[in-house]
Amino acid sequence: MFSKLTRGKLLKQPDWSEWQQSEFLQLDQYQKQFMFGSPMKVQDRSNVFHLVWTYNIKDLDKRKKARCACDGSTRGGKVRLLDYTYANCVDHTASRMFYAVSAAENLLIFGADVCNAFREAPAPKQGFYIQPDRAFSEWWLHQGREPIPEGYVIPVMRAMQGHPESPRLWEKWCDQMIKTHKFTPTTHEPCLYTGIWQGEKCYFKCQVDDFEFAAPSIKLAHMFYDALDDHLSMPIKRQGLVSLFNGIDVQQTRNYIKISAETYIEKMGSKYLELWHKEIPLTAERPLPIPTHESFLKTFHQAVGNNDPNTLATLQQRYHFGYRNGVGELIYAMVTCRPDISTVTVKCAQHSANPAEIHFQAVKHAIKYLVATRKDGIYFWRATPQMDLPEQPIPICATSLHGPLPPDVHRPNHDCLQLHAYTDSDWATCTKTRRSFSGIIVQLAGGTIAYKTKMQPTVALSSTEAEFMAACDTGKMILFIRSILWDLGIPQQAATILYEDNDACTAMANAQKPTTRTRHMDIRYFALAEWVEHDIMILERIHTSINLADHMTKVLDRTLFYRHVDYIMGHIPPLYSPCYTTSTTTPSPSPSIPQEYGLEDMCMSDYAAAAAKCNIQTYPWARITTCSALVQSNPFFQRHWIVGC
Repeated sequence: MFSKLTRGKLLKQPDWSEWQQSEFLQLDQYQKQFMFGSPMKVQDRSNVFHLVWTYNIKDLDKRKKARCACDGSTRGGKVRLLDYTYANCVDHTASRMFYAVSAAENLLIFGADVCNAFREAPAPKQGFYIQPDRAFSEWWLHQGREPIPEGYVIPVMRAMQGHPESPRLWEKWCDQMIKTHKFTPTTHEPCLYTGIWQGEKCYFKCQVDDFEFAAPSIKLAHMFYDALDDHLSMPIKRQGLVSLFNGIDVQQTRNYIKISAETYIEKMGSKYLELWHKEIPLTAERPLPIPTHESFLKTFHQAVGNNDPNTLATLQQRYHFGYRNGVGELIYAMVTCRPDISTVTVKCAQHSANPAEIHFQAVKHAIKYLVATRKDGIYFWRATPQMDLPEQPIPICATSLHGPLPPDVHRPNHDCLQLHAYTDSDWATCTKTRRSFSGIIVQLAGGTIAYKTKMQPTVALSSTEAEFMAACDTGKMILFIRSILWDLGIPQQAATILYEDNDACTAMANAQKPTTRTRHMDIRYFALAEWVEHDIMILERIHTSINLADHMTKVLDRTLFYRHVDYIMGHIPPLYSPCYTTSTTTPSPSPSIPQEYGLEDMCMSDYAAAAAKCNIQTYPWARITTCSALVQSNPFFQRHWIVGC
């Protein structure tokens, strides 16, 4: 487990002087921004707050950083709020949409960070003070000042991180700053902006104090950030081409933009290396996030855990993780850029209150899969090459392992900025409640920008009703995305195609054809039918074998899993991409099988073994390459950290 860095621990380390310099740097920045007033004594101490220090090492440049904030929680003082505290942040769907649009319009994305952003905003109406702690007192003396008298406090002159009103004050101030330069926010996602800068259409994303600017060239980005500097008391930190933004790895190449959670997964998985390395068999097959044996899945869905806390503690000790912690680690990766683990994560989360041992096994297996495939992510493809960026290899996919499709079944093709969606449901598969699962996939620029696995809130009386409920949820998501695209200046001229594999559901929505089994579906029926009537969307029949949303509703075998996932994640370039011909004509390399292992030792299925003999690529994840100092220094990882079936 990760050890939290505290001042007490750091004082005992040989590099304490570096951490103290980081503390002084933080307070120096505050001082340059006129954050603190002169020490004074107050009678009413209800609005006097303590300071909270956090210490971490930045993933991007490995520098030591100390951050100081006031303790605005209830334990820190009696906060009398005189204004609202809600502040917007970027939704993950909107964030993926930003990358998709940037790829489709062949833009470059440049990052920036505002130093002590909250200080730029005015102070809360209440006014407040901080109680100087040891770190603050040492910095005060380091400035050559007289010691702060006992019982005196420091007035805070600007908004400070930690106060409940500060995030909203900064958001409103930052919004006015961006609007000054003729950039307009979207209605339903206020953190996304679009505007014309120096005659070029550009996009801007604001996540608290972290900025991303999508523009055709670095010159335009520098000019825009220079204009923002005129409003700020401290210059913006320029980060160049974005490679890591709020925990998401961003790879910008000549032909695509890829987002992944590689850095997060490496950090999360490192604590399991010494615990699980002996239990992970080597395999040359493409891994799966959960065992697909029928007996395992049946037990997984029906098992009920023991309510005894001692039993749960024993399981946690045996598997070296808390169940909810493990599920939480999966959830973060899932919601950012890993739809391939959506179904497994949701089903594991259903047992968080009372997990059985088999549920621990499933979470453990999913974590191993996630670490083994940590480099994977969602690809958004450019329509024309961006020659200012280096060319990187396209994902290697063995389409021969997708299995044969039925005759006359062909995948649909779409332009880079043509929104389209898939929906499906798995009727009454929850053995405990008989509810159905909805699956949603929405795509743009060759990759998935929105996805969802959801247990339906009510029991569906027929498969048609379950499909219609899923289609209605997908329709609401389409409305949200179309609204944002409209505000970004990318209107969808035609109705958005919603692919559905149920004939009755399609007929009900498109032709308002009623059935005796769905007469009770009043509101959902009229809502979806109205959207179709207004040409906002149209339901189109698609064969189940190529319905990508099928992956979001149930656990699939290896063939179906990768048949869907390779398209959901954007591994296969779309028809409009210049890489399409290359990806479909380049022969797959033979799998790399270590000589010291025979096929029987690699847990290979008959199909994979036959593929190996025929020189068909099973997948490059067979041997996991090391890409961090931690992993490179661990010999067990290099030999054993591979996921089994």
